Amino acid sequence: MIMLVKRVFVFLNLFCVVFFATAVPVYAAADSLEIKGAAIYQALGKDYYIASLYVTDASQDALGLLASGQGQQMRIKVIAKRWSTRKWKAQWQNNIAINNVVDIDPELTKAIASFTDFPLNSLRPGDEVVIDYVPNTGTSIYFNSHQVVKSKSKKLYSYLLNTWLGKFSPNRIFRDKIEGVTAPNPELLLRAAEVVSEDRIAEVSTWFVSEEEKRKAKRQQELLIAEELRKQKQDEINKKKALAKEEAEQEAKQKRKQAEELKRKQQQQKSQASSSQKQKNDKKHQQKLAESKKMKTLKHDLAMQDYYQQIYLWQLQSKINESVVYPPWAKQFSHRGLVELTFATDLSGDLLNVVNKTPDTSKILVQEVARRLRLALEVIPRPTALKGERWSFTIKYTFDPTVKELEPLPKPKKPE
Repeated sequence: MIMLVKRVFVFLNLFCVVFFATAVPVYAAADSLEIKGAAIYQALGKDYYIASLYVTDASQDALGLLASGQGQQMRIKVIAKRWSTRKWKAQWQNNIAINNVVDIDPELTKAIASFTDFPLNSLRPGDEVVIDYVPNTGTSIYFNSHQVVKSKSKKLYSYLLNTWLGKFSPNRIFRDKIEGVTAPNPELLLRAAEVVSEDRIAEVSTWFVSEEEKRKAKRQQELLIAEELRKQKQDEINKKKALAKEEAEQEAKQKRKQAEELKRKQQQQKSQASSSQKQKNDKKHQQKLAESKKMKTLKHDLAMQDYYQQIYLWQLQSKINESVVYPPWAKQFSHRGLVELTFATDLSGDLLNVVNKTPDTSKILVQEVARRLRLALEVIPRPTALKGERWSFTIKYTFDPTVKELEPLPKPKKPE
């Protein structure tokens, strides 16, 4: 009797596993889909999600699935403790880039950008992404029941499926499991079939606001930033005024002190002969002229050294502006913005102590500017009159796909 109960219990467990694992996902259209394969996606030894593929015809191989016009569905069940927005975007953009050719279709580019950029916060265990392709309808992507993006063509679905079945899929074992070469693990399918909680669905609903609300929020943020910049500028103006006032008071005080000292000396010297007084006054005058000439020479030398550094920086920046090439994948992913690098160089023209002052700008763009800077140092000679052994500079370059050619930089003026 006990053995019979155990057998019935095992049978019911297996039945539940198969039922939940093979059930048609709620996002699919009228097409009846069946499980093709399932595997765990790993990167650098870390488990990120359970990948499962549902198809209309499970007998098709990888090439058949990629070319098929029948209904299909990719499901992603997050199992990582924390999947940051930065990691999400970097992993998907990299996997899409290495498994697909560049397509200039603006709708596809926009759809991929919407998919890689949608998380506003880190993904958690249990979160679910569903990528659904329905013939004559197109591709739809959902996150925890919320629609992320919708495309009328199959291109978007094919690009994402290629990250699993393409030439550079995660690894051979992963691909074999997704293709169904290895039978799906029932326990893995059961984990993938877990339902997202209502609280979590409600929590992420704020990620999917309307375009009008996004524009209002962006405008409000711009107004706050502008107000903060205005306050900072006003503070700087007030500080400069206070400093100028203090310097003026100190200068006036010093002048009064000098005048009083001069008057005292003049009173003491009134009794001396006029010839002796004239000689002393002439000597003082000559000293002042010599000091003034020396100071002017020193200021001119400093100004010339500053001019030589400006000329050297102008030559380097101009060379960079002429030689920078907009990286194709950066343009495909609409990467843009300012790249600002501080660096030092020495008598040998070596590139030293490079610091990226714009960490939020795409690394692809930063690497392009750094490479062009290194080449510029190799071909641009240092002004021979520039003194010293080491100098620090800052170069900037703004990537903007709408700008085809930069205007020439104004050449620094030589001090008179």
